[in-house]
Amino acid sequence: MTSNVGDYEYQVGGSLSQDARSYVLRSADGEFYQYLKRGEFCYVLNSRQMGKSSLRVRTMQKLGREGIRCGFIDLSGIGTEDVTPQKWYAGMVQMLVKSCGIAYPWRDWWRERRDLLSPIQCFSEFIDEIVLKQIPDNIVIFIDEIDHVLGQNFCPDEFFAMLRFCWQQRNNNPDYQRLTFALLGVASPSTLIKNKAHTPFNIGHAIELKGFQEHEVYPLSQGLKIKSDSPEELMRQILYYTGGQPFLTQKICRLIINNPGNLSLEQIVPKYIIENWESQDEPEHLRTIRDRLLLDSQQSNRLLGLYLQILQRRSIESDNSTEQQILRLSGVVTERNGGLEVYNPIYDRIFNEAWVRQQLGRLRPYNTEISLWLASGGQDTACLLTGESLQAALSWSLGKSLGNEDYQFLNASQESAKREVERTLTATQQASHFLARARRQAEEDTGKYRLNPRMLAITSLLVWGLIISLCLGGLLQGWELNTYDRFLRLRPLEATESRIAVVTIDEQDIEFLQQWPPSDRTLTRLLQTIKEGQPRVIGLDIYRNLTIDPGKEELIQISRSTPYLYGIEKIVPPRIAPPPVLNGEERVGFADQILDLDGKVRRALLTVVAEESKLKESLAVRLAGHYLAAENIQPQAQGKERLQWGKAIFTRFQGNDGGYVRADDGGYQILINFRGGSRQFASIPLRDVLNRSFDKESFRDRIVLIGAIAESLNDFFLTPYSGGSGHFSPRLPGVYLHANIVSQLLSAVIDGRGLIRTPDKIAESCFILAWGAIGGSIGWWFKKIGSLLVAYCLNLSLLLWVCYFAFGQGLWLPLIPSVLAGGITLTLMVILTARSVQQRYFIKTLILLGEIGRHYPRALRIAVESLKNSVGKRQLSLIKSYFPDF
Repeated sequence: MTSNVGDYEYQVGGSLSQDARSYVLRSADGEFYQYLKRGEFCYVLNSRQMGKSSLRVRTMQKLGREGIRCGFIDLSGIGTEDVTPQKWYAGMVQMLVKSCGIAYPWRDWWRERRDLLSPIQCFSEFIDEIVLKQIPDNIVIFIDEIDHVLGQNFCPDEFFAMLRFCWQQRNNNPDYQRLTFALLGVASPSTLIKNKAHTPFNIGHAIELKGFQEHEVYPLSQGLKIKSDSPEELMRQILYYTGGQPFLTQKICRLIINNPGNLSLEQIVPKYIIENWESQDEPEHLRTIRDRLLLDSQQSNRLLGLYLQILQRRSIESDNSTEQQILRLSGVVTERNGGLEVYNPIYDRIFNEAWVRQQLGRLRPYNTEISLWLASGGQDTACLLTGESLQAALSWSLGKSLGNEDYQFLNASQESAKREVERTLTATQQASHFLARARRQAEEDTGKYRLNPRMLAITSLLVWGLIISLCLGGLLQGWELNTYDRFLRLRPLEATESRIAVVTIDEQDIEFLQQWPPSDRTLTRLLQTIKEGQPRVIGLDIYRNLTIDPGKEELIQISRSTPYLYGIEKIVPPRIAPPPVLNGEERVGFADQILDLDGKVRRALLTVVAEESKLKESLAVRLAGHYLAAENIQPQAQGKERLQWGKAIFTRFQGNDGGYVRADDGGYQILINFRGGSRQFASIPLRDVLNRSFDKESFRDRIVLIGAIAESLNDFFLTPYSGGSGHFSPRLPGVYLHANIVSQLLSAVIDGRGLIRTPDKIAESCFILAWGAIGGSIGWWFKKIGSLLVAYCLNLSLLLWVCYFAFGQGLWLPLIPSVLAGGITLTLMVILTARSVQQRYFIKTLILLGEIGRHYPRALRIAVESLKNSVGKRQLSLIKSYFPDF
């Protein structure tokens, strides 16, 4: 952008032409030109808009007039995105060819070598084979925007090493004495190259491009004559505002020339430069400085902090550190008299302390805290960071170059946090000691505590009510019946029944007979042979409602001539009629059995009233009655439910007796007191009887039962012994079931063998309540888990022994309900006691903790917080009631 006043021109931005009257010659112009003319390596590294491009243009023109060929490479024209080393070096070659005017098919040359050589080798070979060979004159290659090498995705060290190589080749190849380089850009040597051994900057000359000096700006003052009678004085005022910064100086001169209102310099600078500077900064200058300061988030905080020191002190010692070099390259400061200062008053007013703190506030996550801390002179420790905010600030600071104030603030925060940790650690140790002491004393005070005995009584009654409800609901019936079965199996085996003999019909007997059922003649032979043994009574456990020829008349005759022969019928549908002859003489008993829900036979049906209101007796009753009649022992009724028969009193089974719940109690039933399986009875196979290969004394004066045990006939029943192992069969043949019932009746009436009885419901309930209370007492009394388990195991063992011993005496006690009552009551008492003890212990701990820690509030608070983190909602409310301030 230019301003024309007559034939005078001020240019703001860009390169000035060779004949521009506003060009200001500085000492750098002469140095740059002389060094390059002598073939020296030079570099001009400075902030932007300091006149580097104009210096390069003018120097190239002067050197060209001297016959020196000048090549020009602008690295900003190559770019950085998706640029490979191959493309980057090829781009430089193309610029070099154009600027030097080399007429050579360099693209073909490059393609021939790019697959064989690395990009830097190709570039070096191009210098050696093409540039030096095609150009016989001295050569200066200007490389502008050298800082763009930092934006490439490869290391630029090899490029600078190549420049150094060209310099060193002067001793080996005279052609290289004609070649030199000039680097220009916004960078420092330390940032351009990492490997200092390959740097070319220690073999060249650094050209210091300073701002305009008063003795240099005469060309500029000439254009001000139309606005001022004292252009030199006006120029001095302009230099005061700009500090000699070339861009700003040219811009203010243009503003003065183009000012139609004849505003003074003191009015122009604020109005057109300082006020609303971001919006009217055209061409861009101040925004460039701003962006350089804020460009790198990793360094911005450090640069702003360093710049803030310069603002506050007006100047700091220059130490040429990396941070200072970067700050100088931003253009906001300059070096004067060995110190760094703000470049000019305009920068000082725009990039002032308020602006810096505003930017730091955007960068720092702790800006408010550090501002208050600095305002207090670093004395207000309440402003320091702690906890998560400190950790967040430290994490944020990693990898960043911060200002001294930031480091001081963070260090002070860390030291404060360290002291706080030490104080907290001491308080935590005290809190731990206080809490342990309070808990120890509370444990001693509550160690012997027991619940009120009334709680034991109430709990026992509640559990008793629950168990009774379970019993009445039938939920325990299966367990009780299984216990009944197990007790039966655990009893010692009884002696063989001497009053009963069983004639069995197995599979071999059926094969022997060659038919089933046996014919009337075969059955007659069997009965005749048994009669010869002089039995007291014979029970035929075979349905014989139909005649099976031959031998019908023979069977009728022997049935009538044998008054102690009894047959069977089935009275439960589907019914099976009895043998006609025996039925006519009322020598028939029913063979029906009662099955429990699990399919087992545990009860014997002795009598039942048939549909015709006639009392029917079971086969076992008929056989036992006939046998006992010979002993002159007759039954005597004692009411509807009890029967006196010899030494035994039979009590009719009720539906809720023992472990049963609402069982079918129709007819007159009793619990079967099994003698055992088939081994407890003398057994003779049918074939042996028919072949008369047996001792006839086996039948004398005995009850003889005839029945099938063949698997194919399926006359079997499940019994309490079916779930066991050992010498018991899984299923018991029906004839042996009758034998067990007959044996029970005979042994009870004659021998006084005990029947299986059950206590009444009141007694059962009291038994369950008693054992529940005993279990609860164990849980109420014992505190240690070991003692508790031992006591409970002993109590359980005693209960098992009592129930088993009582069962051996014929009394069926409620074991399962008693076990559950004792176990549940014990468990509840343990839980209730533990909760009560825990409550008392916790309250006592709080009281003691308050007493112990009342003089140490910090430790007390930590102890209370520790308790809060380890308790539930209920205990939290207790803590709040005892420590409302916490």
